[in-house]
Amino acid sequence: MKTELPRAKVPKYSLLADDIAKQVSGGVLQPGDRIPSVRQMSRERGVSITTVLEAYRLLEDRGIIRAQPQSGYFVAWRPSVSDRPEPTMSSASPWPSQVTIGELGANILLESVSHGMVRFGAALPAPELLPNDRLNRILASVARRGDIGRDLFGSIDGWEELRRQIAQRRSMQGCVLDGDSLVMTSGCTESLSLALQVTTKPGDLVAVESPTYFGILQILEVLGLRALEIPTHPRTGMSVEALEFALLHDDVRAVVVMTNFSNPLGCSMPDAAKRRLVSMLAEKEIPLIEDDVDGELYHGGSRPTLAKCYDRQGLVLLCSSFSKDIAPSYRVGWIAPGRFLKRVKHVRGALAGRAPLMMQVVLAEYLSHGGYEHHLRRLRRAYAERVNHMAQAVVDQFPEGTRVSTPTGGYVLWVEMPQSVDALTLFRMALEAGISVVPGHVFSVGSHFNNCVRLNAAYWSKRTEPALARLAEMANQLADARSSRPASRLP
Repeated sequence: MKTELPRAKVPKYSLLADDIAKQVSGGVLQPGDRIPSVRQMSRERGVSITTVLEAYRLLEDRGIIRAQPQSGYFVAWRPSVSDRPEPTMSSASPWPSQVTIGELGANILLESVSHGMVRFGAALPAPELLPNDRLNRILASVARRGDIGRDLFGSIDGWEELRRQIAQRRSMQGCVLDGDSLVMTSGCTESLSLALQVTTKPGDLVAVESPTYFGILQILEVLGLRALEIPTHPRTGMSVEALEFALLHDDVRAVVVMTNFSNPLGCSMPDAAKRRLVSMLAEKEIPLIEDDVDGELYHGGSRPTLAKCYDRQGLVLLCSSFSKDIAPSYRVGWIAPGRFLKRVKHVRGALAGRAPLMMQVVLAEYLSHGGYEHHLRRLRRAYAERVNHMAQAVVDQFPEGTRVSTPTGGYVLWVEMPQSVDALTLFRMALEAGISVVPGHVFSVGSHFNNCVRLNAAYWSKRTEPALARLAEMANQLADARSSRPASRLP
């Protein structure tokens, strides 16, 4: 039986899209549900195929549905922001600080990847979602050919075809790059380290997000640099206003930021903020080091813009790798250092640095004709679902008052528990239970996030659900123990 759309001046496709959107918001259609095919919807609603296609495109743009090649259209997995209180915005210390998290950070990282642990700690991708079989076949083929035997070490720049593939992909995303403007590295961490080495000297002040990825803090510590933490919003990222104020009062020599899907908050800066950030720093000739390691892992819509796209003076050093979406064990990253290209090559040459050549060749072939886009669509869909499920489980099971981030990309969650829960104590209790988490202590040079933990939703599954329930139980024990203590008396 056909359902006639009401007559109105608005286009039919818009009415149809609104009707489907209401079914989703009203719970008639649930995340993951398949919606009727274009032809079926055309028959059911008595409208043309063109009308249905336009309606579906509109719903895709809104992030309400997603197209799965050769399978149809499905209701997108989207976190319900209104149902989940988001973490509070950080109130970072306005004072420059020496970085001294080395031993604690290193120990926590080692514990997070220990064998036999439920790995909610280290931000590693889910092994079952990686294209290992395809990569192994390409690797075997490359090894049989032996066509890289003449170039055992490779150039400092890295494998030319891989650089060309990366540059082409970024150019399609709005960043005008070419292969000669890139240098391959042994991962994003090395890219960030190189970027800081060529833009700063020991004792310099570097502005970072708060909270920020503890790997960045470790690099700052090793290089003898000081950190200035900038307040960061859980949805919109680093406060450009706060950074602007800091630049008036402190001699900041570089800024490090994850503009898209930051670690640990999962936040993304709006395009206008990215544009303003690049412009503001360019006026003061301050380099911007942009970490885009999770940029391809957006959950819906289209890939967010990079700050590098607004760079006109070569002051943005773009860093990334293939560790989060293809092959973490390959240790292949890259940097587009802009005007600092020669200095990056010089530093790499002085350190005899070379990214693993064989793995670069394999990745180049995979990007060329290995099904990278198909793999990314599958990966994004899986992570969107896992992030959504794990976030909801946290809200349902952790102590009352717990807040959780709602990232639109990547796979980490930032969990802010009541002040009564000490994250380091929870970390130690969890280790004894065979569960790894990362306490908020290591994401700041101060004591700002002692009641927070970062969780890796990539490892969320039916098998690991009980581990999260156990973690929540321990968090509740800590919250209850603190609240049941008798109030101290004044003498």
